Amino acid sequence: MKDKYKYILDTSSKKYHCPNCNKKTFVRFMDSETKQYINNIDGRCDRESKCGYFKKPNVNKRITSIVSNCNTKRITPTYHNENVISTYGKDYKRNHFVTYLLKHFVPFDVKNAIKKYFIGTTSHWSGATVFWQVDQNMKVKAGKIMLYDCNTGKRVKKPFNHISWMHKKPQLNGFVLQQCLFGLHNLCDYNKGDTLCIVESEKTAIIMSMVFPSNLWLATGSKSNFKEEILQPVKEFKIIAYPDKSEYQNWLNKSKSMMGNGFNISCSSLLEGLDLEEGSDLVDFLF
Repeated sequence: MKDKYKYILDTSSKKYHCPNCNKKTFVRFMDSETKQYINNIDGRCDRESKCGYFKKPNVNKRITSIVSNCNTKRITPTYHNENVISTYGKDYKRNHFVTYLLKHFVPFDVKNAIKKYFIGTTSHWSGATVFWQVDQNMKVKAGKIMLYDCNTGKRVKKPFNHISWMHKKPQLNGFVLQQCLFGLHNLCDYNKGDTLCIVESEKTAIIMSMVFPSNLWLATGSKSNFKEEILQPVKEFKIIAYPDKSEYQNWLNKSKSMMGNGFNISCSSLLEGLDLEEGSDLVDFLF
């Protein structure tokens, strides 16, 4: 038996102007069978903290169909070839993010961080960084491409938000993305019961690992990825979540839900009482 909803959010990379904030960060709902958008207002804005617009279709029925076992095709995730880590693990002199790190940390620590988190360099945009998502079984699930300003360490968002994925390349058409925590491959170096710290940004996880190296720092990669499905591999560890400012209540509610399912997890309100802009994280606090 297979369940699905009649209307789903578009899974492609297409974005439209949000009805609320007018930014081109809006993902529309589409008919799951016809793949046609249902209108211009039903959908979700990716600016979860600064906008938060999310309008669901008024009626979204669950479609249930009975499929015989012999005809059922299980969709399995696609993995990158493990050689991609070494292929893109070079050219750090032109990597803007690494250049930024070297302005604040000694080369020895930066070199160790590069090795620990498999930081890569790509020519997708000049100076761009690849953050590989490698799971606890050393399977390369995803490669997120991001461009940073080498002086400020901030992401380049103009004239557009410089974020893409390695699987968007034409030769990887049909790639089935299934994300995991950034840094999860380091789990083998820790014991069950050890403390893990989870933040949203890959940049923040890397920097915090150099500031407070006694704990393993992991990143969800997005606000919405802080969920039980993604955190399942670290369930046996003690977890401290550090949400960005203004995201505390959302992560706290999710933490409580996971605690009810056996997780040992706490959610820090450290940033909520500080004079920081919405969306600020631990790195903004430290620097």
